[in-house]
Amino acid sequence: MTFFKSVAAAIALSTSAAAFAAPTFAEKAAISVSAEALPSGDFVKKQKKLKGGWDVVRRGDKTFIVFDEDFRAARGPDLKVFLSPKSVSSVTWKTATAGSLNIGVLQSTKGVQEYKVPAGVNLSDYGSILVHCEEYAVLWGGGDL
Repeated sequence: MTFFKSVAAAIALSTSAAAFAAPTFAEKAAISVSAEALPSGDFVKKQKKLKGGWDVVRRGDKTFIVFDEDFRAARGPDLKVFLSPKSVSSVTWKTATAGSLNIGVLQSTKGVQEYKVPAGVNLSDYGSILVHCEEYAVLWGGGDL
């Protein structure tokens, strides 16, 4: 019986050693491409109810900001999603649209939704994602990029 345990251990050791073999150049390149860290975070309320998470997702050469299924916002008129050069803590209802890029009308006050980042836009040029009522200048809140 001990012989069989030793053989089984030797087989397990030899197969697990193969699993830890050094990656090839092509495998390293694939790992470095897929390992790019993309921003994600949670929304912070400023003037109205806003909560939930968001993620930046890349599909091919396109970038999207995806609101998580736990996203919730108070209802309101003219709600839009902006990329702002300011952090959420430093933006106010007066400065929400200054230097900001409108990336779309808020699709829903709850649940999963996505907004395409326009081609050529570098997210590192922006500090946050905002949900803002443009008509009445009310800042729901946002999330820092």
